[in-house]
Amino acid sequence: MNTNPFHEATPDRLYALQLKLRPLAYGTLMPFSGELVHGAWLKWIRNYAPDVATWLHDGNKRRLFTCSSLQFPFPPSKMREYERGNIHLPVDPAHTYTIRITLLLGELFPLFYESLMQFHVASLANQTSDHTPFIKLGKQTFLLEEVMASRNESPWVGYTSFADIVEEVKHIPLGEQVSFTLDFASLTTFNRSGLRQGEYSTYYARLPLPIYLFTGLVKRWQELAPPDLAGLVQREAIEEYITNDGVIIEDYELKTHVVRFVNHPQRGFVGNCTYGLRGPDSPVAENTPLTVRQQILLLTRLTFYTGAGYKPAMGMGQCRMV
Repeated sequence: MNTNPFHEATPDRLYALQLKLRPLAYGTLMPFSGELVHGAWLKWIRNYAPDVATWLHDGNKRRLFTCSSLQFPFPPSKMREYERGNIHLPVDPAHTYTIRITLLLGELFPLFYESLMQFHVASLANQTSDHTPFIKLGKQTFLLEEVMASRNESPWVGYTSFADIVEEVKHIPLGEQVSFTLDFASLTTFNRSGLRQGEYSTYYARLPLPIYLFTGLVKRWQELAPPDLAGLVQREAIEEYITNDGVIIEDYELKTHVVRFVNHPQRGFVGNCTYGLRGPDSPVAENTPLTVRQQILLLTRLTFYTGAGYKPAMGMGQCRMV
């Protein structure tokens, strides 16, 4: 049995961090590198806490972190062009690049902080603090310049707790209809295989239909939230609300897209989608203080940390509300 290696629980918090990196030498890298970042992040943890790395990789299927691809200083339209063509891009020591890491288990943040302190101390001891390799992506080695954790530094960083999200949605004024827009910033798709017995093979849905998006997020909330909050989101009620067209797509600016993993292409979509939640609200159930609309709004806030859909731990499904 693969058991939790953490001996003491920390608060149930969620973190989104950006790491600013500088390449050690000039070279090139594939435009979508989420798979490489995922492997490098696990290797980093393994250097400081091998039991935790093994638990995260082998024995735990809840995906307790997400990783972005390496972010290049190009407009999104150009990056999508490069990704579709798998055009390898230059990395230059004169420039910095970023990766985004989200931590979905409170214990991972102090582990990461402690590992950074150990890394810094070791660098100072070796008198190489300005040139100590941090991670390697493909054949390219990167130095760590900065860890960004403040919302003032980037719209893609921040932190919260499950309890804070619940309190936030409780105080959102709800009219007859509520609208919100989600930005699917990296390739997103929904794995629909294994849902029914039949002759059809694996299917990856390339539209963010409410039934695909929110049922997956329900599962993530129930997996990750502390026991006293996990039951606040009710799958059956949300599925019934969606089936009855309580959630509608009001507008969208989506495009099909494809990226290349190391050994295979992956198809999906990118862009923005605006959803409407129609009232009136159903009565509050005895075992949750949240209406169905509040539960869905809670899940939209969760996407900032968990991502949406398939393989968010490998750069896919980076998502935020705009």
